Amino acid sequence: MAPSQHQYLRLVIGGSTFLLPSVMRYTIEQRDALSENTASQSPVAAWRTVRGTRWPAYSLGPDLATRPAGDWHRAVFLEARPQNVGIIVDEVQLLPRGETEIAKFTPLGPAPTRFGHLFDGAWVSGRDVTLVFEPTALIGYLQSLGE
Repeated sequence: MAPSQHQYLRLVIGGSTFLLPSVMRYTIEQRDALSENTASQSPVAAWRTVRGTRWPAYSLGPDLATRPAGDWHRAVFLEARPQNVGIIVDEVQLLPRGETEIAKFTPLGPAPTRFGHLFDGAWVSGRDVTLVFEPTALIGYLQSLGE
C-alpha cells in the first residue's frame, strides 16, 4: 500500500487519537479566542462568534460522547451547513503529506448514528491503530448534539 497523497489532521480528543482528512475545511482556534459556556446542562463547551453567528464547540470523551470540558487549549471548527461546528481537542497536528497509509474499510453492522458510520478508514503504524473520521457523518453527529 502506498502512502496517501492526502493530508490528515491528527486530533487528540479525550486522550484518544483520530485523523480527519484534509478534504474538510477547518479552523483551529485558541481557547482565549472563544467564549466559554457556563451553562452546566449544555453539551456546548464554548462558542466561536463570527459575524454575529455563534458556532458551538463540543467537549467529547474518547467514546465521542459529550463530557464536561476539562483543561483545554484549542478547538477545531469544521465548515458545514447549516452551521459550522467544533470539537475541543487536547492536541492538534497537521501530518505531512504522504506520511500516512490509510486502509479504507466499511464497518460491519448498523451505523451508530443516523448520519452513518463515524469512521471509514484506519492508519496502522506499528502497534498503533488510529481511526479516520468520515467527514459527513462526523459533522452530522456533532450538529445533532444540540445546544
